[in-house]
Amino acid sequence: MSIQPSVIVWTVICFLLLMIILKNLLFTPVLKVLDSRKEKIDAADKKLRDIESITAENERRLAAEKERAEAEKIAQAKEKVQQIQSRGKKEIENARRKCLSDIEEYRKGMTGEYDKIVYSVAPKMETAAAIFAKNIISDRI
Repeated sequence: MSIQPSVIVWTVICFLLLMIILKNLLFTPVLKVLDSRKEKIDAADKKLRDIESITAENERRLAAEKERAEAEKIAQAKEKVQQIQSRGKKEIENARRKCLSDIEEYRKGMTGEYDKIVYSVAPKMETAAAIFAKNIISDRI
């Protein structure tokens, strides 16, 4: 076995020719596919980041809107409570006035009845007192 220069030359030529063919037919198209795929992945990542930022912004807005809606509901509820309380106070005041007027009316009626009873019984009181005194005296004697 000896070194043959012609075989080395032809081996190098075949290797270089194979490299040129592989570069044109295999490496360049594969690199183009890999580059386009990387661009698509980068674009998808950018869209994902954009969507995440939009989603985060929407969630923040939603939370703010919920807080505003709750505050508005609380304010409305407080207003309704105040309205109900004021109506209740008015109704209580009206009922109190009616009770006082009814009491005053009953007092007047009772005064009238008292006067009627006193005036109707007063003339008979002398007679009743005399009979009572007579019965007491006759029982003691």
